[in-house]
Amino acid sequence: MKPALRMAVAALFVSLVSLSAAHAQVPYSQGPVERVTLLTIVPGHSDAFFADFKANVIPIWEQEKAAGLITGYQIFLNQTSSNPDWDFGFAVVYKDMAALDGLPDKVYDLRMKHFGDKSAEQKVIDKRVENYKFVSSMLLRDITVR
Repeated sequence: MKPALRMAVAALFVSLVSLSAAHAQVPYSQGPVERVTLLTIVPGHSDAFFADFKANVIPIWEQEKAAGLITGYQIFLNQTSSNPDWDFGFAVVYKDMAALDGLPDKVYDLRMKHFGDKSAEQKVIDKRVENYKFVSSMLLRDITVR
């Protein structure tokens, strides 16, 4: 029985060594996390869409940035005709995946500070959805190739 036990211990050791070696061979290092959202602005609603975005979305992102909840944000337009499904997009950048833990609770006070109360916020949201159509949202991890 001792030779079988020795073989089992040796096999376990080789497995552990190979796992640590495999981990060290990952060809990239992880960076920030981004939530990218793509929208289509309803024709004729651009002015209302951008006014709402400027008055109600960007100020909250600025508060989140000042509070250290996000590291930044980006706003962009689709300039190609090869993918006409969307015409407006934004990305909110987080330090890492852990920054997403408990985020709704952390942002709630900032939202209420901006809107006053939930009913005022809901009125803005109800009006906002008339101005755009949701296309897609994705959570991306930035990486640096080693």
